[in-house]
Amino acid sequence: MKSSVSQLRGRGFLRDEDLDASRHLSAAELTRQLDSTDAVERSAAVRLLSRAAGPDASLDQLFVERLTRETKLYTKLELCEALQAGGQETAQLLIPLLGAIGRNQHEQPSTEAFKKTSYPLPRDIVARILARMDSVVLPPLIAAVVDGPRTRAVEAIDAVGFLCFYSAVTTTDRLAALNALTEKLRGNPDDELMQWKIVRALESFNHPNAKLLLERLVAGSTNPVIVQEAQRSLALVVEQPAL
Repeated sequence: MKSSVSQLRGRGFLRDEDLDASRHLSAAELTRQLDSTDAVERSAAVRLLSRAAGPDASLDQLFVERLTRETKLYTKLELCEALQAGGQETAQLLIPLLGAIGRNQHEQPSTEAFKKTSYPLPRDIVARILARMDSVVLPPLIAAVVDGPRTRAVEAIDAVGFLCFYSAVTTTDRLAALNALTEKLRGNPDDELMQWKIVRALESFNHPNAKLLLERLVAGSTNPVIVQEAQRSLALVVEQPAL
């Protein structure tokens, strides 16, 4: 059923006239408007502030803090789009929040096969932002996979896989990501969710080590969900640049 105008506005959907109504406000006034009780006003404040300032770590800190409290769909989308334009400083603000906002994350491997040839969009909202950022954020994401607590690491894996699938990542960073993922896989043989996410992420690495690992999982894993995902990754990995 199509949402009504009032329902869309209640979720923070922004129209041109809503933007026009806030254009005259100063940066300080727009910053205060981030805490408005009106979701549309919050959306307008995010868009106008981000466009006027460009990438700005101090502003992104305000956006990150707002994201942790925001409940309205379209205002969240405005925040996500604004934060995606950030760099390493913004990534460092976001990474500690991986797995900590909302309840949309996978809690166990999905038994339903993902049949598209694209890389699945991360379900965690912070992982989704990081996955769409510039590839300069890959090194701190790799560090989150290697050293972060489990809740953070399992979501960072999704962002690493997505970035390496779609972005122009240097060979050095790609190999570092591949090494981090394979070591994490070997070190967590009993963690089904982590294993499944890493097997999915390996579709982004056209490297002999990745292919050999996937082939061994297809031949030797007793978990049909892992086998299914490994087969899918093997079919897609050849489309990636060879390492």
